[in-house]
Amino acid sequence: MSLRTRLLVLIVLLVTVIVTLLSAMNLDSMVRNWSTGVMERSELVARQVKSVVLARIGERTAQVIPPPRTLEENKLLWARIVSNDQELEELIRATMTNASMIVEINVSGELGEILVTSNPSRKGKIIRNLPSFEEWRSREVTDRLLELSRGQQDYEVTLPLGVPQQKLPIFTIQVVVSSVFLRDAILPQVYRLGLVSVVSLLLSILLGAFSANLAIGPLTSISKELDRIASGSQNRDEKEALGKTRELAIVQSKLNLLGQQIRGAQEDATHMRSNIESLMARMDDAVLLFDKSDYLIMAGPAAERMLGVNIAKMTGKNLEEIFPAASPLGSAIQQSIRLGKSAHDYLVNLEREGKPGARLLMSVDPLADRSGTLITLRDAESRRQLASQIDISRRLAAISRLTGGVAHEIKNPLNSIALRLELLRSRLAEQHPDAHGEIDVISQEIRRLDRVVKTFLDFTRPVDLAVEEVDLAALAREVTSLVRPQATMHKVNLQFSAEPEKIVIRGDRDLLKQAILNVVMNGIEAMRSGGNLVVKARLSAEHGILTIQDDGPGISEGNKNKVFQLYFTTKEKGSGIGLAMTFRAVQLHNGTIDFTSEAGKGTVFRLQFPVSAQFA
Repeated sequence: MSLRTRLLVLIVLLVTVIVTLLSAMNLDSMVRNWSTGVMERSELVARQVKSVVLARIGERTAQVIPPPRTLEENKLLWARIVSNDQELEELIRATMTNASMIVEINVSGELGEILVTSNPSRKGKIIRNLPSFEEWRSREVTDRLLELSRGQQDYEVTLPLGVPQQKLPIFTIQVVVSSVFLRDAILPQVYRLGLVSVVSLLLSILLGAFSANLAIGPLTSISKELDRIASGSQNRDEKEALGKTRELAIVQSKLNLLGQQIRGAQEDATHMRSNIESLMARMDDAVLLFDKSDYLIMAGPAAERMLGVNIAKMTGKNLEEIFPAASPLGSAIQQSIRLGKSAHDYLVNLEREGKPGARLLMSVDPLADRSGTLITLRDAESRRQLASQIDISRRLAAISRLTGGVAHEIKNPLNSIALRLELLRSRLAEQHPDAHGEIDVISQEIRRLDRVVKTFLDFTRPVDLAVEEVDLAALAREVTSLVRPQATMHKVNLQFSAEPEKIVIRGDRDLLKQAILNVVMNGIEAMRSGGNLVVKARLSAEHGILTIQDDGPGISEGNKNKVFQLYFTTKEKGSGIGLAMTFRAVQLHNGTIDFTSEAGKGTVFRLQFPVSAQFA
């Protein structure tokens, strides 16, 4: 999320919270004031009815001769007076017409029977027990609004009439307030308040967008300057900076200076690294450079030959992993590092799995300010140097013989096949137009095979990659479709899945296709009695990952370190170059390849490539 977007979202959220809080406060105040007014009017009506009832009882009681002597006689008289007073009913109806929220006024007796009412159909019935309006008014504003919007519940405001001689009231005045009238009166005000809040929020979004653009403008210019510096572009004309504000022009000037310094440092570092790598490549000694955290950052080719470990696999590993403390060599190196002292030409024995041991001269040199450690290993015996030279010569001779045979046995027949295929295309053009698709597939595979032969011939030389956008999932699906007939012949159930359907990387399509094909074919050929081969493509963070899992016999512990070595094979007719070429192809694409294997349960190869910047 960009800074402008974050700032806009922050402003909108802040204004939304403020508008919501103010709206809630206004709504609560509005509903509270309105319900207080309704309560006061209802209580006023109840008091008016009380005054009328008391006045009528007083007038009629004074006319009774002889007057009642006991409280019970008085209560019966009062009930009869209230129940039979037609003028009292008319006064109650007149009082109700002046209160818009009130739907009913009742005066009930001691036992709850209605003596006089504004609703003639309710007279003589037992008074209803309704929720108290005071209790409803004391709830949260949201609860009150929800209850009003849900149903047609009525509420009551009551006023008791009694005498000091008894606790229970003799009469109860009930004023019934309708929720329907309440809702009709308050909801329009709520809607108006909501409309004002929405308009305020929309205005705040527009204001926030304008403010964000205004605030981010200088930062955008600075960001462009940083991007220019990162891309290595030259300084722009000073006239362009004059159009900016003085502060921005100063920042741009400093960034230009910083960019020049960074480019100079990068060029120096690249030149120095190139010189070091060239020097290491010419040295017969094994040179390994570790950083201050004891992780390997650089090693010469001699280290691979001497230690029997692939340089690419060693790079990035901790010193303890490369030289375990349990071994004589690892113990000597780690002891020297712990003491922080240099050690030169220290004689140690190197133990290698599956190979005879060697006597080495070890030198450990801590770099200045403990910024790293340089370890140098020399063969203590001249025979070792001679054997190393013979081994190199033997490998070069083997590659020469193999490449000469490949050029003779494959290259020429491929050219002949390509020519014959074009002749066949021209002959079938009119008679069998549907055959063009199949011929195109054959032609494409011939070109890819020709590219494979060229890549093999140039195995020891740099490869010019035809880099383009490649869909890793589609490429893996294409490979599985290509080998499916062979899988069926070997009784192998081939399965493919991709998540997501498109995983875009940058690379050489044909080289990647050959690399994947080598691993898939190895899996099929490993399952001599059939089985399952599962190919999965998935996206993880900024990498596309392709896993190829088989149910074969697995790779033995003794062979796990030799899988990617050139000419190593366990097949009767294998050449030992397939996985070596795959490893090289993956490395050329800044990817990694590794595997896990368990005897009797199969092997899982894992190829990982960085995805395209536009797809990440």
